[in-house]
Amino acid sequence: MSKSVPSRPASGRRARGLDGDAVSRSAWGLYMETKRPGAPGMGSRLAALPRLVRDVLRGSYPGVGRGKLLVLALLVGVYLVSPLDAVPDVIPVLGWTDDTAVLLWFLSGLTRESGRYVEWLAGGAGPEGQAAQAAQKPLS
Repeated sequence: MSKSVPSRPASGRRARGLDGDAVSRSAWGLYMETKRPGAPGMGSRLAALPRLVRDVLRGSYPGVGRGKLLVLALLVGVYLVSPLDAVPDVIPVLGWTDDTAVLLWFLSGLTRESGRYVEWLAGGAGPEGQAAQAAQKPLS
């Protein structure tokens, strides 16, 4: 039996200890995703965030379950207000870095999902797209 070996960049080294998956999940990966041809830009993703949350809570967007969004938001909120942290908040500046990292992780994930949401709307699958398609259908 042979073991699968993780792929490495063409140079044969990992980039500063990060593999490709870690970079694609990072804020830099999100930025690079917005620069892909045809991908929604950062402005349209940020503008779509309130509509994404609304449609997830209504159950009209199939990309994210209502329960998943609520549980993640609740866990992030509890972590932010909890006195138990990875780095105690009483340590000046450093105490808030873990809270900031958790909040940025949640917001970057939500922003990444909003890109998929914008593409979903553009494909005509969303509520606005279905209404537009219904208006364009000829009456028989």
